[in-house]
Amino acid sequence: MTGTILLSILSGVSFAGAGLGYKMAERWRCRSSVFILVFAITGGAFAGVKAFSETTVWLEPKLWILGIAMGLLFDLAIYFIMQANRLGPASVSWTVLNLGLLVPIFISPFIVDEKVLWLDPIIVVLFILMLLMFARGMKNTGEVIQGGHKLHILMLLGIFFAQGLFLLGNKIKYALFNDANTAALTFIVYMSGAVAVLLFIYTTKKRVTFLGSELKAGAITGICNSLGVILLLSAMSLPSTIVFPLSASIALLGGVFLTCLIYGERLDRMKTTGVMLGLTALILAVFRENLVSFLTGN
Repeated sequence: MTGTILLSILSGVSFAGAGLGYKMAERWRCRSSVFILVFAITGGAFAGVKAFSETTVWLEPKLWILGIAMGLLFDLAIYFIMQANRLGPASVSWTVLNLGLLVPIFISPFIVDEKVLWLDPIIVVLFILMLLMFARGMKNTGEVIQGGHKLHILMLLGIFFAQGLFLLGNKIKYALFNDANTAALTFIVYMSGAVAVLLFIYTTKKRVTFLGSELKAGAITGICNSLGVILLLSAMSLPSTIVFPLSASIALLGGVFLTCLIYGERLDRMKTTGVMLGLTALILAVFRENLVSFLTGN
């Protein structure tokens, strides 16, 4: 039990490292295409090792269709993150990325047998309040480039929906394959994301050059992200109500405070309130079913 909890904590630490990696990419002026390519290849290598140690049906067409679709969403999410980080603080985009889980919560009832609960609108209100707090805080600290507030909010919404639909893919995977094909799907996601970037580079007829900073930032982020996934999968013997809040809260707070500590991002009262609102929405989203059952006595 203690060892499994430690795995869940370490997964959150790894994901927090990935959040710092996105900030590295922005600070080192990495090109989005190269960063995503290195990220995807590194993550795919880690997932591939795990894939060959579990039950996998490689010839299942649904697995590949889902994996390729999620790979494209993976590319989009990272692209939006990099654009948002160029326009404003990484702590904000990292918080919004972690709250992408709200999307599968509200879409799942339409594709699988899940209910919309009375607590769900409260979570949405918290998300909206979080964005408003971030907008006010970034205006106060002058961290968004002149005239870029609307574009920054647009990029944040892009992160939210791209990441949310990506997480919805995991829900669909569970409905289709249960516990099988987990690492295989992750491998296909990373590799299809890498192939999509290579095709984009090829169609633009640009010569691919890899700078040391781009290789370093992409590899660090890919290793941290894929290691976080593997550690999280290894901790699944615990109830999900323990695993997800523990990992996600550490990832959210760790990523925010690491970027503030190492890169000097300002965390004023408004932004701190925004982070706390985001963390509250995250925990409520994970505990929503248990909390509603407790409050209603069911």
